[in-house]
Amino acid sequence: MLFLVVLIAATFYFILRGCDIRDILATIAAANPWMIFLALLSMFAYLFCGGASMAVLMQSMGAAMGPLRWLKYHLIEFFFSALTPSSSGGQPMEVLVMRDDGYKITESTAVLLVVAVLFKFAMFVLFFSLYFFNFLFLHAQVVSMWFLFALGLTLNLALIVIIMMALYAQRTIQRMCLWFVRLLARMKLVKHSEALIERLNNWLDGFHGCATFMREHPWPVFRSFVITVFQRVFFLLIPYLVYRSLGLRAVTVWQMMGLQLLLSISVELMPLPGAVGASESAFLVLYDAIFGPKYVYSALMLSRGISHYLVLVISGIVVLGTRFAQSREKRMRLQEE
Repeated sequence: MLFLVVLIAATFYFILRGCDIRDILATIAAANPWMIFLALLSMFAYLFCGGASMAVLMQSMGAAMGPLRWLKYHLIEFFFSALTPSSSGGQPMEVLVMRDDGYKITESTAVLLVVAVLFKFAMFVLFFSLYFFNFLFLHAQVVSMWFLFALGLTLNLALIVIIMMALYAQRTIQRMCLWFVRLLARMKLVKHSEALIERLNNWLDGFHGCATFMREHPWPVFRSFVITVFQRVFFLLIPYLVYRSLGLRAVTVWQMMGLQLLLSISVELMPLPGAVGASESAFLVLYDAIFGPKYVYSALMLSRGISHYLVLVISGIVVLGTRFAQSREKRMRLQEE
């Protein structure tokens, strides 16, 4: 958390050091409140759908889950994803909290792996759709940050390939991992190769369970995928609603959604907590021609404030409240015993 705070402070110091803060705040204050409200509502829908896509799968396994509970779990995932590089810590912490609430670790792990796979697939379905229909516009915008986009796209495609192999070609990827670990051991870059191989096998076993779940529950998986697509769409709408709140109309909603998807692909796997720094810098480059120098910094503050920093504070409060409630419940059980 300390590192994240320092990273946020450094990011906004370097980004805003040459700006007139009063002009930025005045522009934000003059923004259309109804459009800002819709942007906030869109972010809430994003969080709600994220929990619902997981709840649909849990309910197919006979584990009932109400809306408040699945929203709580998704907020906890958001918080720890924002604290860890490449959003790697959100789902493991979600599994631990669900375990304390009585859900089986094996079931919740398989379900959350399915959700993670569907989240990536939904991103690529939307990417190819939006890029195809807005090719000239998006291609012209991405030229200014083509290397970052190419790197992000390559990493995401590589991750999809690895996930597919882990799901449906477990023996092949197991042999590849074994060869790679032994290579690292010969290069003396890994000391405890056997322990690493065991962890990799456990990770692959988790994906094997995920693949089995997807085969045995096709209809819930399809419903979860549809919800995940809507989840992605709600997130992509936020910059457009901010754009409209500033009185701008020249760019269509599909073009703005395509731009935000380009940004997400470029920075989503960056090894920074919450992609802080990378997201803000990419936003300024990608949206500079859209908002113009007069509005781009205000748009950055509004868009990232709604889609990340506000939710980070709210999710942090939910995490503290959850830990307090669980600690109190444990103390009460010990007193009864």
